[in-house]
Amino acid sequence: MEEKRTSRYFSMAWWSKTVMVVLLMVVAGNVSAQDEPVVVVNETDTIRPTKYIADLTEQPDLPFFQGFTISGDLLGPGLYLFTDYGNIEAALRLNLKGTFFPTVEVGYATCKSTDPETDIYYATSAPYFRIGLDWNILKNKLQDNRLFVGARYGFSSFKFDMSGPNMKDPIWGGSAPFNYKDASSNSGWIEFVFGAQTKIWRNFHMGWSVRYKKEMKIGQPDYAKPYYIPGYGTTTDTSCWGGTYNLIFDLNWGKKKLKRTPINAE
Repeated sequence: MEEKRTSRYFSMAWWSKTVMVVLLMVVAGNVSAQDEPVVVVNETDTIRPTKYIADLTEQPDLPFFQGFTISGDLLGPGLYLFTDYGNIEAALRLNLKGTFFPTVEVGYATCKSTDPETDIYYATSAPYFRIGLDWNILKNKLQDNRLFVGARYGFSSFKFDMSGPNMKDPIWGGSAPFNYKDASSNSGWIEFVFGAQTKIWRNFHMGWSVRYKKEMKIGQPDYAKPYYIPGYGTTTDTSCWGGTYNLIFDLNWGKKKLKRTPINAE
């Protein structure tokens, strides 16, 4: 009986060791397979790239000058339908490395307004100019859509007409006519811009901008302050809001296309 128990003990120990060795080999094989994946392919099959992704981890170094855009504002003429003033405006914007966009804006504005409370009439028509810089804040500079922040300095030299009921002297009595023609004035202001641009077809884009405007200076006669400044807006406060909605023609001949990296389908 003792010999049988001893032989059975050694037999069970041998099988236990054998099972443990096999398990260790399997575990080691799985770890190796995870570290270095093996792809089984039939000898007759050919691995071909079936998907492509844009490699945006490192964007190519773009040439300094990327072209320019020409745009026209569609919102300004539409203001005539709802207000007493409006404007036509065009802009030229250079493209530097898809990031910085020096901009020149030129326009012509008109205003004819009568205050219903005071019955004072105001009219002016004159050109205006703006110069500034936009910065594309999107990370991918190669795509056609852009998101901008920027600033402008605007200037206009203009003449205006102002007339109304006769002015009464509260001390000595009597009245004097209130009628001024071709009064000269000029104004400068700054604008802070936020806007976007998106592609609609080939080189044509649509874009919009929202602008916060702040007066810098107004040259005015002693008897009257201009009610409306071409390119700026009304002067009822020292600041105002404005905006544009542009049709844009984009000539970016220096633009490089996205690098495309093939990857195998899973």
